[in-house]
Amino acid sequence: MLKAIYFDYHGVLDRHTFRGLLETMGQTWLRTRNQDDQQYLNAFIQREQEPGHHYTAGKTVPAAYWHRIAQEYGQEVEKIGRQYLLHVQPIRETWNLVSLLHEKFDVGLFSDCPLDKKEAIRSAYALTEFFDYLVFSCDVQLSKRSPEFFNLLLQNGLFKSEECLIIDNSEANIKFAQKLGFQAHVYTTPEELQTFIETLHA
Repeated sequence: MLKAIYFDYHGVLDRHTFRGLLETMGQTWLRTRNQDDQQYLNAFIQREQEPGHHYTAGKTVPAAYWHRIAQEYGQEVEKIGRQYLLHVQPIRETWNLVSLLHEKFDVGLFSDCPLDKKEAIRSAYALTEFFDYLVFSCDVQLSKRSPEFFNLLLQNGLFKSEECLIIDNSEANIKFAQKLGFQAHVYTTPEELQTFIETLHA
């Protein structure tokens, strides 16, 4: 029996993603070097994956992360990166679905999210009006790479993994959650999610 539904934030509730951040910074960096080469962009994204992981998991404080970006790639890249990531751009149709589901299920928010983005999210939304549970990677210094992060969604034994549904736009995260026993659904569009949610009420 399904009891709780957890929504990923980036790419599901917000149009901005961490992949989008890396692409935006990489493209800006190439422009400052008068280059336009997909190979260099891919190399930038690959190189920044691990530092970005430490940033979103709260193992690198925001000031240190952005200082390093400015030092290595220039202040323009750092400025554009901050503007992209820390600007909240909601997918309103998904937020509406959250409100509807909250009438029948416990609903949670879980996210690989750095501290400064979490503060921006909290400033933009009254999160406790939408969600019963909030699990941010920066608070626990864990990420969706780890089973321990997903165990936190069980709320100290309140739920079993099979009683929780994960909604995430990353197929890798979905497959990992399923291996841990969670129900999981790959988010693509609000319309597709609406269709899927209707099956929960059937």
